Amino acid sequence: TSSMVAAISYAWLLDTKMKSNEVVRDDNTSQEMVVPVLNISRGKMWKQRQAAWLFHHAGVDATAILFSDEIELEVLMMKKQLSILVVGQEILKTNGEIGSKCTIVTDNYCEDAYDLLQNSVLKKIMLAGILLDTQNLSIATTKDTEAARLLAVGSAPNYGNSLYDQLTQEQRDGAFLEALRHNYGKPPNDSNRDNASPSEDKVREKKHPSPSPNTFEKSSRKDQNIPKPDSLAPPAKSKPPTKQTPSPAKSSGQTREKGKNPFFLAKWFGFAK
Repeated sequence: TSSMVAAISYAWLLDTKMKSNEVVRDDNTSQEMVVPVLNISRGKMWKQRQAAWLFHHAGVDATAILFSDEIELEVLMMKKQLSILVVGQEILKTNGEIGSKCTIVTDNYCEDAYDLLQNSVLKKIMLAGILLDTQNLSIATTKDTEAARLLAVGSAPNYGNSLYDQLTQEQRDGAFLEALRHNYGKPPNDSNRDNASPSEDKVREKKHPSPSPNTFEKSSRKDQNIPKPDSLAPPAKSKPPTKQTPSPAKSSGQTREKGKNPFFLAKWFGFAK
């Protein structure tokens, strides 16, 4: 979650700084812009509910965020129309003095701190990133604590603690679940059901057979033939039991049809692990 927040915040700061220093250009000149790209597919945000809830709570427009499956990285790099910076490796590296990437953004870009503090959305998500990395400032360094205090200016006194508690709890709010479906598509379970083959549905149905009406009729007839204990009829002579050879079990020749695997492997270009 904190890496996503750091990438979004860093891209916003760079883009804001670039626009402020931008010189008037001709219409034929191409312009540059900085955008964050999250290194997961949009549908996998269902498994990143902590980050999804934070974006929903802070008011981040999730439909405006780019994911790795929504941009042709290979094509853009071959045309030299794209340059990539990997957060955590090439930039925003943490060390012993700093425990959160969001602290680096706040500390290293103090000249843009005024613009940062005017954006309530960035303040919330960056404070959340610091709290998650430092376990609610329990393992924070001095710079982490100072950055958290700077980002908490204007909030309620206990806002940081309540935000951390909400981030570490599983969210089941109806409005949040609806936002998940709207921003990130169907949940993985629903997608697997849609991709299931008809043969698999038949196999599932055969696993739980329901008793037929004939079964109940046969059992009821057998119950009628059982003599009641109050009957005065003389007991019949018992015949010696006859040996019955067990009939061999019938092996079904039908094999289970295999449905298509909904999962697949993809190779992404330009991302470092």
